[in-house]
Amino acid sequence: MNSRRISGFVCCLLAAFFWGTTFVAQDVGARTIPPFTYLALRSFVGVAALIPVFLIKDRVRKKQGIYQPSTAAQKKRLMLCGVVCGAILCAASALQQFGITGNIGEPGKAAFITALYIVFVPVLGLFFKKKAEPHVYLCVLVALGGLWLLCMSGSSLTMADTQLIVCSLFYAVQMVTVEVFGTDVDGVRLSTVQFSTVAVLSTVLAVVFESPTLSGVLEGWWTVLYAGILSTGVAYTLQIIGQQRLPGAIACLVLSLESVFGVLAGMVALRVFPGGREWIGMVLIFAAIMVAQLPIPYGKRQKKDTP
Repeated sequence: MNSRRISGFVCCLLAAFFWGTTFVAQDVGARTIPPFTYLALRSFVGVAALIPVFLIKDRVRKKQGIYQPSTAAQKKRLMLCGVVCGAILCAASALQQFGITGNIGEPGKAAFITALYIVFVPVLGLFFKKKAEPHVYLCVLVALGGLWLLCMSGSSLTMADTQLIVCSLFYAVQMVTVEVFGTDVDGVRLSTVQFSTVAVLSTVLAVVFESPTLSGVLEGWWTVLYAGILSTGVAYTLQIIGQQRLPGAIACLVLSLESVFGVLAGMVALRVFPGGREWIGMVLIFAAIMVAQLPIPYGKRQKKDTP
């Protein structure tokens, strides 16, 4: 694994950690803040955290003499990809927050159902000729089995669970969109445009459908800051950078570790402990992610050596 892929792996792993721990913050925030309002607030916080990042980044590059302003074509591509990803992400995040609201006290379950995007990403990638190695698809099946053990545990599928499954499909579409159309643009700027779009759309939806209270928002203020800065501002930027450096199917497998971090965070913060079945599921997912990283040649070297 070269240095670029290692850095991509680390970016995706950190993103998964921040996403996973944010499920606890979302679970707590959902008790006092309506879903669209919560999404709007965390998105505005995320944008506010991202703007200084690319401004400082540009200033450093100017001092180093390596700054290159974006061309008109690059700006157009950035805006188009950012708005499209933002609209998709708004749908995904809203469904996720509704699903979490319907599964109060079970952040781990919400995290693992959301991580079903590990199944959808490789399949959707085929439509854009983004084929993964055969063992990666096998790892997806193993991880799916792990998710089943963790998510279901003998319980029936509820409306909230269905919302989370649909949200995972939207997350998969967003990831494929980033992989296909967002590889040649600045990751921080793309994330900023993306969440500016989410902030505007979710604000409109909150005004139309919700009646939040100031006391409710103030009670959950820390959850908004955590989700806005670390999950929205930091993690999604790391996701974009990681996807620019890793194959899509492997990137989504690493990102799916958010489900494991979600369960662990729930254990620490909310004292929600999984049973033996859930632990087996976590082991299967972790094993699938590790095996997916292995460089298996599939006879390519033999073909090259053949005269």
